[in-house]
Amino acid sequence: MDAGLKKQLAWLSKEPSSLQGMKRGLEKEALRVDPEGWLAQTPHPAALGSALTHPNITTDYSEALLELITPPCDSVSSALGYLDELHRYVYAHIGSERLWVNSMPCKLGADEQIPLAQYGRSNIGRMKTLYRHGLGLRYGRRMQTIAGIHYNVSFPDSFWLLFQQAEKNTESLQSFKSARSMDLIRNFQRNSWFLLYVLGASPAVCGTFLEGRDHQLMQLPSGALYLPGATSLRMSSLGYQNDAQSDLRVCANSLQQYIGDLDRAIRTPYAPYTAIGVKQGDQYIQINDSILQIENEFYGLIRPKSVAGRGERPTQALGARGVEYIELRCVDLDPFEPLGISRDTAHFLEVFALHCLLRDSPLFDAEGLARLPRNQQAMVERGRDPALLLESDAGSHYFRDMASQLLAELLPVAEVLDAAHQTQAYSVAVTQQVMKLKEPALTGSAMVLAAMHEDQDCYFNFAMACANKTRDYFSARPLAEERMNAMIRTAQSSLAALHKLEDEPEQNSDFGEFITNYFNQPLVYQH
Repeated sequence: MDAGLKKQLAWLSKEPSSLQGMKRGLEKEALRVDPEGWLAQTPHPAALGSALTHPNITTDYSEALLELITPPCDSVSSALGYLDELHRYVYAHIGSERLWVNSMPCKLGADEQIPLAQYGRSNIGRMKTLYRHGLGLRYGRRMQTIAGIHYNVSFPDSFWLLFQQAEKNTESLQSFKSARSMDLIRNFQRNSWFLLYVLGASPAVCGTFLEGRDHQLMQLPSGALYLPGATSLRMSSLGYQNDAQSDLRVCANSLQQYIGDLDRAIRTPYAPYTAIGVKQGDQYIQINDSILQIENEFYGLIRPKSVAGRGERPTQALGARGVEYIELRCVDLDPFEPLGISRDTAHFLEVFALHCLLRDSPLFDAEGLARLPRNQQAMVERGRDPALLLESDAGSHYFRDMASQLLAELLPVAEVLDAAHQTQAYSVAVTQQVMKLKEPALTGSAMVLAAMHEDQDCYFNFAMACANKTRDYFSARPLAEERMNAMIRTAQSSLAALHKLEDEPEQNSDFGEFITNYFNQPLVYQH
């Protein structure tokens, strides 16, 4: 066992109650599709409220890509319960449409038939849509139909105070939390290949998704494209990747370096984007011609987060207040689960995050950073290949040997979380992943290919059947009247908030000046 992990578990196993008060939240994306499986061309339903101001129901890249957001919750059960209620509310208000339950889309027309998310006439709303227009120019709009789940987790101050005492650290508590959160992120980046193996569920795509693009996938008679050992093509180079991002190095050696690397990327012009132009005539077509338009364009597997105020950039929030929580971003939608994520997966992600926090986390050198995307691409393309080798500081090793060692370290972490929450759910979750390592057929990616094989190897038929089954599941369980009325009031309040926002002078000022002011706000690093 890693020396740092052994040291931290020594005190934490005596104080497991310090982990009580953990918070977790989910952000679940899902495409709206029509009864035939085509991407919905309808606007965001008014009954769902304003996509700009609703706290729980919004859109992501495309107008058809719903995003359901839970508040921070005290337990896995309450987080999943809240997500369940959001689904039941949505299904009551989208008519004959379905939510696509796979990460990779199907039945896509031309790029111009993929509608950009709309957020109203305020400057902040216009900027959000402009950002998505820029993404379409840079990556193609098909990328705006990929969906996943983000799992947010934070640890309570009771835990952080004991951790700080164990480390004999004399910094401010927030400075300690931020520094150790970056330790967590580096370890997550080193070991995220394992999550891609056990949680990946996108080994195949519809042929329309890659129409006109070069790729190395194999074609099935149905027209579906796949790789036999693939785990998560969503997280491959077929997803939100391009030459600009592949050359971008955002280093998590410290919060200050992470902030600085992102800030530099949104201020450094990139020649191909300069060639596109920022305006056509008087109309903006992208926010800027930099490597990144805004920080969120950097498509990392994990992000440090601090709740940003309106108009505040993510790096400003991090610099001013430090890391408040961690966003885990590499989770595919599970098409076999109505919510897109299972209870076991949620518990396992918390074990994984705590392990990353407790373990020793050396700083990255240039080679260590360069190794991360190579391991990621190998895993998403060939993760179920028993001969797969991954790289580490000590050289190349069989993936299965590295995974076995990792699982051995995860189990005592799970036992501490079990003790903290008076459950066995965390240990059970780790045991589930052990079984997937022993039997790759149990992984989500293998199960998707097996289900496709039962239906003429057709990705669309499999995915549409999952979408219909999930729609029936939620439609058969309408919300209680009191809860339904409460959600209706929230939607109506969000529309009122939108109208109030759009009447503010700042939101009606010159749009170019608004963008300039957004980027000219000072970046102050305090943690």
